[in-house]
Amino acid sequence: MSMEGLREEIAGWIVEFSERYCAELGVEPIWREPMVGFADAESPLFPELRTVAYPAHKVPQDYLSGARTVVSYFLPFKPAIPDNNAGGPLPTVEWAEAYKLTNAMAKELGRHIAGRIVDKGYRAVAPEDFTQIIDGTYSCWSQRHVARIAGLGSFGKNNMLITDSGCGGRFFSVVTDMPCDHDAPDTRERCLFKIDGSCGRCMDACVCDAITDEGFDRRACEGVCDSNVPGFTVSVCGKCLSGMPCTLRDPSKGE
Repeated sequence: MSMEGLREEIAGWIVEFSERYCAELGVEPIWREPMVGFADAESPLFPELRTVAYPAHKVPQDYLSGARTVVSYFLPFKPAIPDNNAGGPLPTVEWAEAYKLTNAMAKELGRHIAGRIVDKGYRAVAPEDFTQIIDGTYSCWSQRHVARIAGLGSFGKNNMLITDSGCGGRFFSVVTDMPCDHDAPDTRERCLFKIDGSCGRCMDACVCDAITDEGFDRRACEGVCDSNVPGFTVSVCGKCLSGMPCTLRDPSKGE
């Protein structure tokens, strides 16, 4: 099967599973069409994440010996979810509920995709410890960095990964020994601020000044997200990726 055929097949698994999951809960699906990318599990960019992201960041082989491919996938929210969250100091109930629904589905979806790959005769595992926060703010498996290696997008000023479908959504992945062609890491700038300084709206929207010309204050951001747990039962904010030019699309491509 061609890489594009495999990409479409896995995207179909995601849509089928998410629709069934939501139907069983009696809720409407909240995601647009998923995006799927394939990273070379032996890419030197994975061990480099121990410098770029966190010293204890894992590599694909930590999850599966003989890993050859990392399937990264993006679940972009439907426009109403981030549009509703734009502005104001607190996240909206809709934004918080979207995170909780996606988080609750994520592990089951990952196991489902891994199982479908196993059905093809290969080994596969969906990392589940990415939700474990190390040193207060870091993950041992950064889904966004993995997605960049898989060619899904590049980082914006808001520290979010901007894809063709924007940055308003969630990234997950599966590690497998399935051989296939791999996508090249995305090196093209998509963020308007990084391209020519013409945006910067995420800096204005940040409620704790964590995004500045100097960089990104991870601890300040995490502190605000955690402060919302009592009211929303989930660590969320999302102001820097709601109602932005990069929320739903790649802004570098124009209107």
